[in-house]
Amino acid sequence: MSQQLGSTSQGNQMSQQPAMQSGGTLPQQTRSALHEVAHAVQVCGWCADQCIQTADPNMIECIRLCEDVVELGETVLATAPRSSRYTAQIVQAFQQAAQECAQECGHHQASHCQECASVLPQTISATQQLATQGQQVGGQQMGGQQMGTMGGAQQTW
Repeated sequence: MSQQLGSTSQGNQMSQQPAMQSGGTLPQQTRSALHEVAHAVQVCGWCADQCIQTADPNMIECIRLCEDVVELGETVLATAPRSSRYTAQIVQAFQQAAQECAQECGHHQASHCQECASVLPQTISATQQLATQGQQVGGQQMGGQQMGTMGGAQQTW
């Protein structure tokens, strides 16, 4: 089931580009990263389902971590394309969950766990650009005006 999805060799060339290119298309590197996230969501969801079917109490942590990756990954897929100001934090949470899930799945011999453990490191690497992009976009500009907070209230300068 594991397959090479997208190229990370383009990596550094496009990291300077904005989240959305003129004309409303996502840069190829962003699309590739989101494709990797979608693949991780699919594999982790499958792994969790397989673990549930075994009804093995030793798999509870694996199930929980796989479900965390699925839910955080779905949130990345929803927020990153629209350059949410929270993308960087969401991607970082996703990466942390993916790292812990890969470690947990790596301890199990089941093929679905091994598949999960092999997919997640590649996904973590691919999402580095999304985290950086989110930090650059998050809170910078909205409607062409700089936004900030003062005393808990948002101010337009």
